[in-house]
Amino acid sequence: MTGIQEDSMKHTLAFLSALLLTPLAAIQAAEATNSVESATQRGLARVMQAASRWQTHKTCFSCHHQTLPMLAALEGARVGIPLDKAWLKSQADTTLKYFEDRIESMDDGDHVPGGAATVAFGLWALDLDHRPSDKTTTSMVTYLLKIQGVTRLRDGSKEIPLPEARDGHWQASCRRAPMQASLIGDTVLVLIGLEKYGTKEQRSLVAGARTKAEQWLANTPLRDQQDRLWRLWGLHHLGGAEALKQNTLAAVIAAQRDDGGWAETKDRESDAYSTGQTLFMLLKTGTAAEHPAIVRARDYLLKTQRADGSWLAESHVKFKAQPYFDNGDPHGEHQFLSIAATAWAVAGLAQLRPAK
Repeated sequence: MTGIQEDSMKHTLAFLSALLLTPLAAIQAAEATNSVESATQRGLARVMQAASRWQTHKTCFSCHHQTLPMLAALEGARVGIPLDKAWLKSQADTTLKYFEDRIESMDDGDHVPGGAATVAFGLWALDLDHRPSDKTTTSMVTYLLKIQGVTRLRDGSKEIPLPEARDGHWQASCRRAPMQASLIGDTVLVLIGLEKYGTKEQRSLVAGARTKAEQWLANTPLRDQQDRLWRLWGLHHLGGAEALKQNTLAAVIAAQRDDGGWAETKDRESDAYSTGQTLFMLLKTGTAAEHPAIVRARDYLLKTQRADGSWLAESHVKFKAQPYFDNGDPHGEHQFLSIAATAWAVAGLAQLRPAK
C-alpha cells in the first residue's frame, strides 16, 4: 500500500469513527431541521397559490384564503423564505376592498356575513400588511362595538329583539368548526383588533367593551382546544394573571394525543388544523422548541404532510355557510379547511427555524 493510500485510509477511518461517535440525537436533529425546512417551503407554496386562485374566483374576503395564508407567508419570510410583497399587498387590498364597500352598512350595524369573526379576521389581515387606521377600519371597529353580546342587530330590514342586558362576548353569525367554533376565539380576536385599530375618538368605547369582555372571559369555562388556545393567545396579547396563563398553557399541552397531534374536541381524532395552530401558538407564547410536546407535534406534522405540500383537514359541519366551489386546491370538498390547516402548519413549523 502506498503512502497516499495509507493517508486516504486513515482519513476514511477517522471520518467513520467520528460518525460513529456522533450522538444519534444530533443526527436526528439535523434530519429534522432539513425536513422542517422542506415542509415549510412546500406548504407555503401551496397556500400562496390557493390564495391567488381565490382572487380569480371570488371577490369576497376569506379568513381561510386571505388571513391565514398571509400569516404563513410572513412567518416564512421571518425565517428566510423570500416574501412576494406584491402578493401580500394584493391579499390586503382584497380584504380592504371587501370591507370598504360595506362602510355605510357597518356604521349602521347592518349584518356582515360571518359577523364578528369575519370582521376580526379582516382586521388581522390588514394588520399583517401593516395597514394604518383609516375610514374602513374605523367602520369595522364601529360595527364590532355595536354587536357586542349579540349575533346581529337586524336581519335585513327586520329588527331583531335584543336582550335587555348583553354580556361581553362576540360571536360569529355561523358556527363553522374549527375556525368559527369558539366564542372565546371570536372574543379574543375582536379584542386584539379593537386594540389595534380603535381610533382616539373610539378609545373610551373600546375600553368599556374590553372591560365587559374580560369579565365574560373570566367566567367562561374552557370546553375544547379552540377555547384553550384562544384563551392563551388572549392572555399573551392582552395581558392577564401569570398564574392563569400558566394554567391555560398546561391545559393546552395536556390535551396532546399519543400520536403527537391535537384534536378539535375530545371525541375527534388528531388533525393538522388543531396541531398546526397549537404548535404556532405554543411557540409564539414562549414554549421552548425543545419541549417534548413541541418535538412530538413537529413529528406529527412532518408525518402527515401530503406529497403536494398540503395537509388534509376534513370538513364536518352540516351547514355550509359558503356554497362549495372548486378553487383548484387539494382535497375536494375539504379544500377550504385544508388550506387553513396547511397555513397553520406552515406558521407553526416556521417557528422551529432560526430567524433571518
